[in-house]
Formats: sequence, C-alpha cells, structure tokens
Amino acid sequence: MGCMGLAVVLVLALAAPAGGERIVEEVVAVVRSPPSAPPRLVTRTKLVEEARIALVSRGAAAAATGPLDRTALRAALEWLLDQMLVADEAAKLRLDEVNRDDLRAELRRFQDRFPSYPQYERFLERAELSEDELLATLARMLRVQRYVQSRIGVARVREDDVDGWLRARGVDGAPSAAREAARAQLAEERATAHVRELLAELRARADIRIMGSLRDGEGP
Repeated sequence: MGCMGLAVVLVLALAAPAGGERIVEEVVAVVRSPPSAPPRLVTRTKLVEEARIALVSRGAAAAATGPLDRTALRAALEWLLDQMLVADEAAKLRLDEVNRDDLRAELRRFQDRFPSYPQYERFLERAELSEDELLATLARMLRVQRYVQSRIGVARVREDDVDGWLRARGVDGAPSAAREAARAQLAEERATAHVRELLAELRARADIRIMGSLRDGEGP
C-alpha cells in the first residue's frame, strides 16, 4: 500500500447516526525503522499522553494538565520520535533492560513532581493513563537516557579549551570557580552536540512521515 493509500486508512472513523463521519482517532506520524520494517503508528491520543508525561518529568506538572496547542504537540512529536528511534537502537544492542528497583525509583521521582499523591492520581485520571502505561513510558525514557549516556560518554574538556572559551567572552585570568563553570558549560555543549549527531544518524536510517494536522504547513 502506498503512502497516500495508507494515509486514507490511518484516520479512523465511525459512521455518525446521521450518516456522516466523525474522526475518533488521528494518526500523526508513521515510523519505519529501518525503512523496510513494518510501519508503526503514532496517534494523537498517544502523543498527548507522552507529552504530558514528558512535561511532568521536566518539572512542569502544572502545564501537563492544561491544553496542548499545535506548537507544543509538534515539539512533543519530535521528542517522541527521537525516543522511539533511540529505544530501537538500544533494543538491537540488547541494552534495553531496566530492573524493577530502578523503575520504581523513577516512578517515585515522577510522583514527587506533584505536591501530593492525590494530585498525582488526579493527573493519571485526567490524562486517562493507567499506572502501567506510565511505567512503560518511564522505562523507555530510562533506557533511552542510559543508551545515550553510553554512546556519548563524558565529554573531555582540556585547559586550553577553557582558556579559549573564556577569552572569546572577554574573560582573562578567571578565578578557579569561573573556570570550573566554563568547563561544565563546554562539557554540556559538547554532550548536546554528540546527542544531536546521534539523533541525526538514527533519523537518517529511518523513514518518518508526519501526517495530518501536525504536518508542516498544516493548521495555524
């Protein structure tokens, strides 16, 4: 089936009582990794769930319960696609095991993002998430984090790199605290660059189609 034919099938609909149609789910992306693999579908419902979990994990619990506009969903989709590709790579290399204790610790960190346990429970209810679904996402996020760390390692920063970084900002003879701050900033920048290279490599080996209302040029 071609991409256009697939797109027709991927928007699921039910007949309305009046004989019309109403959309009950929208597929926002199709992923094949590698391109010869069977397609995996990302629905809008799944994307919203993942976006809310990601927001809470980053400390934005209040934003996670509010409405998500197209910009927020588009950013969440890019994040989720990267997560899927890295998780696939970790599985291929058999680096995807997460033990129960680590996962429970991750769940506790997630719960601690909320002022109280009842508020955590209300989040799950509003997001229509079961705790098992949440655990599955948290486990994948932990696998991805560990795989990325194993790939990029610890960025080494030499003394002359620190000197150059400080000189470029008009700082000379900086105290040790400033040098350590510069070293940390350089290490972070290099780690970010390595992650971008890794993601670009994985995306180049996959076939990703953004569809529906989140496709570039669609919607406001």
